[in-house]
Amino acid sequence: MRFIKLILISAVILSLLVTGISLLFPSTVIASRAIEVNASSDKIAYFTSDLNHWKEWMSDWKENKVRLDNNTAYIGTQTVQFLSKTHHSVQYQWVATGQSPYLVQFEWTLLKDSAYVIHWSFEQKVKWYPWEKFQTLLNDKVLGSKMELELQNLQAALNNKTLP
Repeated sequence: MRFIKLILISAVILSLLVTGISLLFPSTVIASRAIEVNASSDKIAYFTSDLNHWKEWMSDWKENKVRLDNNTAYIGTQTVQFLSKTHHSVQYQWVATGQSPYLVQFEWTLLKDSAYVIHWSFEQKVKWYPWEKFQTLLNDKVLGSKMELELQNLQAALNNKTLP
């Protein structure tokens, strides 16, 4: 009986400790990457603002079947939905099964002549649950390397494509 009581008290204390530590983590996590490109604003908007053109630079879209329906793309268990567009930015909501939705944003800023910086960010808001907070620790590692690869693909597409 004493042993069971010790196990229960230890489990409660450990749970409270893990929850307390997770509360120190932020509830909003942003993974972002940027790249400098030599392209026009119209060309950047062409590739980032229309989900039909993502297949020209997103490797997952080249390798998997993507179904487009209005302003929403369905790829495997993920959904990407167009939200809004301005002259120098575009926003999407990216939902992966079992995760809180991401606010995805592309912004391009003029540096000089036709040189732009494209900034791509994934913003996720999570609840206080410890497993959600600890999962966000992996976001930058998992998303970051994939974002760098896709931005290089975007840069190659921008360099190779002439707009219709």
